[in-house]
Amino acid sequence: MTVPEVFIVIGPAGSGKTTIAQQTAREHGAAYLDKDRLCGRLVELALQVAGHAPSDRESNGFYRENVLPLEYETLMDVAGANLRLGRSVVLDAPFGAYFATPDYLTRVADEFHWPPSKTTVVRVQVPQDILRRRLLQRDLERDRWKLAHWEEYWASYGSVNCTWSGVHFLDLNNDKHLPLQG
Repeated sequence: MTVPEVFIVIGPAGSGKTTIAQQTAREHGAAYLDKDRLCGRLVELALQVAGHAPSDRESNGFYRENVLPLEYETLMDVAGANLRLGRSVVLDAPFGAYFATPDYLTRVADEFHWPPSKTTVVRVQVPQDILRRRLLQRDLERDRWKLAHWEEYWASYGSVNCTWSGVHFLDLNNDKHLPLQG
């Protein structure tokens, strides 16, 4: 059996992660796992039930402390299930909350019983002005806070300075125009 591969596509909202991740999944015949598609509806419901706006994530302590970890645990658990079946995976998520933890992937791979696999982290980078324009054009509710607090958002999420160990990094400058996707 061939060793499955893990492709993790990271970058800020609007950088083109989804387009790049879907292309990568097609090229490698890999399972495409998008955090927002796996967990988005449940996250919105959890936020509403807890008395928060369903699109309020970046500024919401309840979301960051309680819901966000569950989203990523779910994503990594589903990835592990696919990898154990010998299926390569492409993970489409920002992962910014975990960039500063060098052993993050090692720990989740152990926790969710990932078999040995080659991991490539695709860092999608976009200049600030292009990213802001893309968020304005796609006009999604979940981007409203980002745009209203642009300098704060860019300072926190504009960088893809990921410190993970044991992975191969591939940097992709994605400043060309891409089709807008939600």
